[in-house]
Amino acid sequence: MRRFALAALVIAAACARETRPEAKAMKLVPAQLLGCSVEAPSARSGGVAIPDLSADFQVDPRGRVRDIHVQGAGAYAKALKRHLESCQYEPATRDGRPVASRRAAVYGGYQ
Repeated sequence: MRRFALAALVIAAACARETRPEAKAMKLVPAQLLGCSVEAPSARSGGVAIPDLSADFQVDPRGRVRDIHVQGAGAYAKALKRHLESCQYEPATRDGRPVASRRAAVYGGYQ
């Protein structure tokens, strides 16, 4: 009888599988620009060529721009930062819920 019970236990343990719920595919929809209240810097004011600037920033779950990093220095970099701070986005969503997301862009010339 012990052998039968032991054999049944071994077979049950071998047949048992760990059940894990399948991972849902998380659909991420990127943030979309709604508009900016401060105009981007342009060459119109001084006629001087504007250098290419790159920026990366975070769009928070409320659609506000945060954590801005502009590669470059000077007045145009400061103007670009002010421009980005004034922008409003439709936030990115994951499975229908707003989430923070990072964006990067190269701004060049503004002509």
